[in-house]
Amino acid sequence: MKTSISKSIFTFFAMILMVICLTISVSAANADIFDSLSFTAAAGDSNTTIRTQTGISGARYLLLPSSADMTQLVLDFDGDEAEIKTAEGTFTVNSGVAFDLTEICTPSDGEYTITISGKKLIIMKSANVRSLYYVSDDPANAGRPFVDAAKGNEAEGKMSIVGADGEVDYSDTVTEIKGRGNSTFHEYSKKPYQIKLKNKTALIEGSSDKSKKWVLLANAADYSLLHNSATFALAQELGMAYTNDYEAVDFYFDGEYRGHYLITEKVEVASNNVDIDDLDEMIEEANSDNDAYENPVVVHRTTASKGEASAAVDSKGSYKYVQGLNEPELPEGCTHHAYLLELEFAKRYPDEQSGFVTNLSQRIVTKNPEYLTKETGAFIAAFWQEFEDACYSANGYNKKTGKYYYEYCDLESLVNLYLINELGKNYDAFASSAFFYLPADSDIMYAGPVWDYDLCYGIGQRNREVAAVPEYFFASQRYLLKGLMNIQSFRDAVKATLDPETGDFYLATQTLLGPEGEICSQAEMLEASQKMNYTIWDIYADDYYFYNYEDDGKRIVVKEGKEENYENAVEFFEYFTKTRLNWLSKETSKWNGNKYTITLDPVPELNFFEKIAAWFRSIIDWFINLFK
Repeated sequence: MKTSISKSIFTFFAMILMVICLTISVSAANADIFDSLSFTAAAGDSNTTIRTQTGISGARYLLLPSSADMTQLVLDFDGDEAEIKTAEGTFTVNSGVAFDLTEICTPSDGEYTITISGKKLIIMKSANVRSLYYVSDDPANAGRPFVDAAKGNEAEGKMSIVGADGEVDYSDTVTEIKGRGNSTFHEYSKKPYQIKLKNKTALIEGSSDKSKKWVLLANAADYSLLHNSATFALAQELGMAYTNDYEAVDFYFDGEYRGHYLITEKVEVASNNVDIDDLDEMIEEANSDNDAYENPVVVHRTTASKGEASAAVDSKGSYKYVQGLNEPELPEGCTHHAYLLELEFAKRYPDEQSGFVTNLSQRIVTKNPEYLTKETGAFIAAFWQEFEDACYSANGYNKKTGKYYYEYCDLESLVNLYLINELGKNYDAFASSAFFYLPADSDIMYAGPVWDYDLCYGIGQRNREVAAVPEYFFASQRYLLKGLMNIQSFRDAVKATLDPETGDFYLATQTLLGPEGEICSQAEMLEASQKMNYTIWDIYADDYYFYNYEDDGKRIVVKEGKEENYENAVEFFEYFTKTRLNWLSKETSKWNGNKYTITLDPVPELNFFEKIAAWFRSIIDWFINLFK
């Protein structure tokens, strides 16, 4: 009896063991080769392992940098060898051993489609652009998902930049990578980033400008991927001071391809950026042992009283500064410090430490200094208010100060910044991402540098009903400009620079157009890179419109129906820029003294449901602002 029970127990455990072994065997047989398949990109002393990833179509991709040699392709995977099937036949490849992919597979539109160990894989390779690799020190806890989760999340790691020829141009540890931007970071899956290096370094190919802080622009809403770079190129052609250098790169984050990015400098005060005195640094030095600097307390005061009287939070004619800071010393013979300013939306202003609100309710943030003192805040708020008053006065003349608007701000830079925003129908025009800088001891500030133009040139989630029509004035009714357009000297300057024969702005914009222009030449060079980008990123249909274009002799007729693809996005970008430039030139040529017409975009009529939706949005916004 005992023997029978023992045999039964033995048989039971034997069956369990056999089931476990069979399960392990089946799992091993069905193991996904993509779990281990990878490509190692040479990146100096910190090579990067690039893994396969799923594209938006659901297909599996291996997305390789420009430096990859497809005739000497090395793949790593579990096991010694794997079977590859292509249209040309069946082949065996060994893990870690080079093989010529071009001999066994013919690409179609840049894609090598193979079946490896029964699994379909599409291999693509970029071209003409450098690759930027970032590897986190702690990918599991402080890698890309952590950085992407919130703008304040920072991580450290190692960064390398490798040329299309395989040369390692940069490789070093990075003290910080974090998310940046406002609408792009919060509204799009493709995140923009800021990177901080240990030492100032020149990262842009062909540029000697060195910086610690660099920005990776995602261009997430711009199907052409060219709006920002073309605008930078235009500003450089116009000679606008401190315009950023830039370069397209393929970005890999912790071994995963993240798309086509534009690397550029951050707009900040620095010797190779906005080269004015660093008031931020002076204030920090003056408060090295001051607890008020380490634990800032922001107070709101009225501009008119130079900080003596309290003001309601974010009220007209107020400024905010850090209480208790020591005032920085002015250099001998200097009348005032230097400032870098940014116009900003009202909803973002409360998050800033320092700034001021004008009598017309425009919020201005001081980007440098970050912490205003009582006196520096009073000065710059009053200076700007005098400028605003001049812009909205008859003939641009401020009677109280005896100065014209162009005695506060350089006229040429002001006209150029206006027209760059007008040309692109920029939703942010003179409302956000609009910079001005005032050098120390200078009576005149300057408009610029230019920044943030992805949602321009006929696209835009908030103004898409009218954005794609390359007619009508748009930015002319924004802050400052609504006053400036009533001043003949400003209109004359706008008209002159748009003259097809002699106008600087008109002629500079021509460098963007035509087969050899910036738009087409860059699009051709970036063809392979953009194709890889759109395997993992889609364009939001509500943000982008494609059109057929006709001219009925009166105006441009906009017709829906063009296929959404990169070629049409580039074509539309060039078409919009060319057509709008000519329209602006033609319209302003009609201006004669005080006889001028500003024809505005027609506001689309909302239907009943759209009106209800708008009403609900206003109620929600009211509650959000109430509890801020």
